[in-house]
Amino acid sequence: MYVSMNRLTVPSDYRAHLEKAFSEGGERMKNVPGFLEFLFLAPTQGDEYTVFTKWESEQDFLNWTQSEAFKRSHAGSNPNSPVKSELRTYQVKASS
Repeated sequence: MYVSMNRLTVPSDYRAHLEKAFSEGGERMKNVPGFLEFLFLAPTQGDEYTVFTKWESEQDFLNWTQSEAFKRSHAGSNPNSPVKSELRTYQVKASS
């Protein structure tokens, strides 16, 4: 398994917009080959949200990031957005 975690630093006045944008993320990902799980995590403290996705393999994740569906889902992204993003990826070594 493979996991991506996109850590998003979000100004307080932009949180509602971001939450709406990600509210149906799991539904949109449902039929993507190799996709296993989606979590959109809001902070209990601070300003960092996390978008968590789990995949069958790294190749499945890479295929998604290079797909037309990925490009369409990110086409409306605002280049002047105040959100700062840091993507981290992991190989899963143990799971229950």
